[in-house]
Amino acid sequence: MTAGRAAGPPAPPALEARGLVRRFPGGRGAGPVDLRVDPGEVVALVGPNGAGKSTLLRCLATLTRPTAGAVRWWGDARPSRARGRLGVAFEVTSHVEEASGLQNLAFFAARQRARHQGRTDLEAILAANDLLAVATDPVATYSFGMRRRLLLAEALCHEPDGLLLDEPTVGLDVTASHRLGRALRAAAARGAAVLIASNDTGFVQRSCDRVGFLDGGRLIRDAAVATLLDELGPLRELRLRCVGAPPLAQLRAIEGVATCAATADGVVLTARRRDGLVADVVRALGDADRVLQDLTIRDPDLADCFLALVGRPLDA
Repeated sequence: MTAGRAAGPPAPPALEARGLVRRFPGGRGAGPVDLRVDPGEVVALVGPNGAGKSTLLRCLATLTRPTAGAVRWWGDARPSRARGRLGVAFEVTSHVEEASGLQNLAFFAARQRARHQGRTDLEAILAANDLLAVATDPVATYSFGMRRRLLLAEALCHEPDGLLLDEPTVGLDVTASHRLGRALRAAAARGAAVLIASNDTGFVQRSCDRVGFLDGGRLIRDAAVATLLDELGPLRELRLRCVGAPPLAQLRAIEGVATCAATADGVVLTARRRDGLVADVVRALGDADRVLQDLTIRDPDLADCFLALVGRPLDA
């Protein structure tokens, strides 16, 4: 019988911040924050403007030096060793305007050839980002959405071990957003660590494994997407408009209704998900001689998670 090989030490996180603080004049910034992203994970930072999402991302991207604390990349604290392994895209695009999209992408890809040997199929990358038709056009002629897609193509083209993307869905249509989500999942499947900063909660729910909520520069919650949604309980939101004053008393008496309040243009109520809920709402309106004009139903999302945590909306 052959003895099994002893397990080695656990692999270090791909991206790690310990006690990270970054302060700017006036006191704004981020920290202290502890955060880790392992290979194969897609993690999102979510929080209102000024919460510190971009600041934290820039520190992990080696673009900003922390005021205090430590940052490590694959267990190494040297930024120079990390840069070649990262793909980075921030909200502001920066290209050589007179050069074509193909030339811009070729320039970026060439910088990574030392580590990624072989020919990069640039035209295939542009085609995958719906840019092949304008590949030889100057970037100066590109729309904002085209520039964003080119920026993301440059971040992904060399198959980096770590991806850091700031508001990656800004300027993308629905098709491009879903395509990006698939690209991030594919990157994670080959072992890349992906960290994005985004308040596009629909994209985050579809594409990410874990969410870190930031508020006032601090990480106030870090958990799996499914865990955060489960904590909200089995509630759904109904918004309705009817002819005449809404019958609030009758609506509040419906089985499973948790809250019911009048709004400027109707009623919003939260209720436990169950069969027959909508039918009971319509029946209550009919019993009060009210005609339903409009009804929308929404299940809780990550924006509701943030509201439950801090008591104010994500976009406040």
